[in-house]
Amino acid sequence: MTQKDAMYGPDPLPIITDWPGLDGDVTVEYSVKMMRSIANELKSYTSGFNGPGSAEGYTTGSTKSLADHCQLTEAQVGTWNDAKAYCDTVGANSAGTKFLQVYTEWVEMYDRIVRAIEANADEYARKSADNEGGREA
Repeated sequence: MTQKDAMYGPDPLPIITDWPGLDGDVTVEYSVKMMRSIANELKSYTSGFNGPGSAEGYTTGSTKSLADHCQLTEAQVGTWNDAKAYCDTVGANSAGTKFLQVYTEWVEMYDRIVRAIEANADEYARKSADNEGGREA
């Protein structure tokens, strides 16, 4: 037992050493068709992230929508003391801004994941063509 284990208990995320395939007992197969299918399905959801801020009087959940509707001003909330305190919490340079920043970063990462899957599919398709005469599985 290590000192860390004695003080804090065992590591809650142990390394799994008997995972199938780690010792070469399982053949890993890649399907370019499946990769492209997954990337296309993920892309089908991005219009909601990147679309306009409003549609038919409703907010859309896009980053533009959050930028347009998530930043409350003192005029919108009111000028009495509790309203001013609330505005400081949810208005510009506060929780609303921080939420928009995190959401925008999440959308960017989502797009990067889709592009990475597409790039992997392209690379496996190219390698397959080089090695097997153009077959795309």
